[in-house]
Amino acid sequence: SLKHYSGNGYFTNKCNEWLVKNLKCKESLLVHSCTAALEISAILLNIKAGDEIIMPSYTFVSTANAFVLRGAKIVFIDVDKKTLNINPKLIEKKITKKTKAIVPVHFTGYMTDMIKLKKISKKHNIPIVEDACQSILASQNKYIAGTIGSTGCFSLHPLKNLNVWSDGGVIITNNSKLNKDLKLLRNHGLISRDEIEIMGYNSRLDTI
Repeated sequence: SLKHYSGNGYFTNKCNEWLVKNLKCKESLLVHSCTAALEISAILLNIKAGDEIIMPSYTFVSTANAFVLRGAKIVFIDVDKKTLNINPKLIEKKITKKTKAIVPVHFTGYMTDMIKLKKISKKHNIPIVEDACQSILASQNKYIAGTIGSTGCFSLHPLKNLNVWSDGGVIITNNSKLNKDLKLLRNHGLISRDEIEIMGYNSRLDTI
């Protein structure tokens, strides 16, 4: 309904449809911030106390907080001086048995070298969470920002290149196994108005 102003309204769904089409992903959901998208990603990957998360040393605090709040230890990697993105050449020597995710940050539209990062991820069987907060619609060869990792997280904050009037974000995935839990976590864990399947959050972005 056009008069449905809360999350999952007409325009919210139209926006999600546009994102699925243009990002070429299986699932796109608007959330209230990129921080929420990162926090949901940490939960989807079942990050626990003592787990190690690799990410660039040059990023905003919420990239780390999303995983620290789950008890994880952050392993910072220096960035490439030309792009200010994580330097893939420095990642493998930091991988341990406790490494549970690699979180590249695509800085100001410049994507991390995802070809190299994808090879590292596959070799060590470590999932990627893309913090693509500033890089919606960016691409690198055949890869679109946010679509390579288990999840991709974008910001719609007024300072970003695609934004809403107050604050907002997007979480996307191409992993069909994560789709159901992603939807549940975003909406209180509800499968109906009065039935809860898992513990969840109110992370929806309202239609206005």
